[in-house]
Amino acid sequence: MDNNKSTANKGIIILLILSLAGNIFQWFSSSSKISGLETKNQELVTARVDIEKELDATRDELNKFRGDNQRIDSLLLEANNKLDEQQARIEDLTKKEKNAASLNSKLKAELEELKKLRNQYLEKIDELLVENEKLKKEKEELTSTVETISKNLENTVSVASVLKSEYVKVKAYKKKGNSKYSETAMAKRTNKLEACFTVLDNKIAKPGEKTVYMRIVEPGGKTMGNRGEGSNTFTLSGSKEEVMYTTSAKINYDNNKQDLCMNWEEGERIFTPGTYLIEIYIDGSLSIAASYVLK
Repeated sequence: MDNNKSTANKGIIILLILSLAGNIFQWFSSSSKISGLETKNQELVTARVDIEKELDATRDELNKFRGDNQRIDSLLLEANNKLDEQQARIEDLTKKEKNAASLNSKLKAELEELKKLRNQYLEKIDELLVENEKLKKEKEELTSTVETISKNLENTVSVASVLKSEYVKVKAYKKKGNSKYSETAMAKRTNKLEACFTVLDNKIAKPGEKTVYMRIVEPGGKTMGNRGEGSNTFTLSGSKEEVMYTTSAKINYDNNKQDLCMNWEEGERIFTPGTYLIEIYIDGSLSIAASYVLK
């Protein structure tokens, strides 16, 4: 009789243990499913937030060029229509797609398509800006800052041997992946500024080697340059003032006209939008100045 009771008690204990083990297994399985579901939901929320941010950022970046010219405005109208179409498609997708994993994947694909669309229109806008600059007159009037410098030069420079220059042309270039350069008008895409000009003939000036300094003053008033890449200072002619220059070059002057191009590349540094002042000095005397606007 006692043996039967002992056997029955053992059976009950075994059943309780098995029941407890089953409950624990079900709890862990349920927790794992809940955790996986929470991860998927978090990924979905992140995808939605990313695509909404990208839509707003794309509109802002494109529309800041509105008003530059009629062709760009027409292009922006087209771009905004495509953005509206994609936004409507995304909203429709979130309503109809019930599978979270599939929706997350499709939203990520839409995000990549949106980035591609933005870059395509930025490239088109850049091309139009460059084309618009080329259509302008080659000899534009200098800005008020440059005019002031030119007048000061004419009023103060009386030495006949000072070398003067003319026809200064400034261009901005972006660097492509194949290490080639193409012209740009956007500050954020600019890697290099180039100034080309003509040193005028001067029969009174002493021939021989001359040092030409180019000074680029950015919109904030700071002279661009890097001493590690050749930038330094020179003494301004007729005074003891030391002036920072961006880059320099040597020419062999023979009293005749001479064409010269000088450039400065900032590498990884991004140019800021605004008006840049370019000054050319020859042997310490201001020869010519120009301004250039980066969008």
